[in-house]
Amino acid sequence: MRTDDIYYYERAETELELAQRATHPSAVRAHYIIANHYLDRCYGSADGDDGDHDQPAAAVAEPG
Repeated sequence: MRTDDIYYYERAETELELAQRATHPSAVRAHYIIANHYLDRCYGSADGDDGDHDQPAAAVAEPG
């Protein structure tokens, strides 16, 4: 894993922790969305193309 990828992964983990601690539904959703973007940066998009980081993949499931 590259240094950038490690950073993005750690940021995603932080956002997931923040989502779990958040009490307002909008804050929870926002943290999951941000975590998803960081994971896209780290692992690439769902279709396997890691060159385009503008389209988020469904890597993190939001709570129902």
